[in-house]
Amino acid sequence: MNNQAKLNESFEKLAKGYRKLNKKQQEFAIREIGRIRGDIADMLADYSAKDGTIKRQRLARLLRELDEMETLVREYGTTSLDAIVKESAEFGSTGANAAIVAAIRSGALSEATIERINRDVFEYATKRLGDDGLVLSDRVWRFGGDMRDELSKVLRADIIRGESVSTMIASIRKVYENETWKIRRLVVTEGNTAYRAAISMNADRSDVVKGIRLHRGAANVPSHRCTILSLEDRYGMGEGVFKPTDTEIYNPHVNCTSFLTYELYDRYL
Repeated sequence: MNNQAKLNESFEKLAKGYRKLNKKQQEFAIREIGRIRGDIADMLADYSAKDGTIKRQRLARLLRELDEMETLVREYGTTSLDAIVKESAEFGSTGANAAIVAAIRSGALSEATIERINRDVFEYATKRLGDDGLVLSDRVWRFGGDMRDELSKVLRADIIRGESVSTMIASIRKVYENETWKIRRLVVTEGNTAYRAAISMNADRSDVVKGIRLHRGAANVPSHRCTILSLEDRYGMGEGVFKPTDTEIYNPHVNCTSFLTYELYDRYL
């Protein structure tokens, strides 16, 4: 097995390892943002009467307090997504560095360079504009607003019908469960972007990497951007091989499951 084959094998293992990490990150974000359910339950308890219901006269004030709950969703979401971006960057940069050393016994980047890459990735991931024209914090805020709107609808309906607080709490749980797909999508997209950006920025600072090969996502859908890019020979280095500075390979599309490997200069093969 030559050095390129060794490196490919290491990166495939790294990609599998990151997919496992990302699943854990999804559960972490869901759990963190889910803390809002306890906060709302406490708020409902404060508003409930002796019979366990909330009087209609208190509805307007309660709904106004949901604005504070929206702020908490944003706070919990931002904190968890920032942590996920940092963790993904560190996983990608240290993993890529280790893969190169294992394959060719040289080419390691310094610890200071790795730290700088991680900072650059965080800046990129949190400030980049997506196809929706939003940065990461905007996406979290939009999620918070969507959840507040759904919570307002179900609480308004339950209070008007004279439902008990326990029924309202069950309604809140359903709203949250229905919204978790949005959290998962955020974590998959933003985490993968940070992971791939770290691998790319690592390559950009390396003296042994001539290009980055994009491997299409598991779905292998012809219309997906990652599939289209994997078939493109932009620089005459082969299909799917790009420069580390081609940021479109960081995040070809929402929920993209593509992964990256390095192409070594001939002298290191």
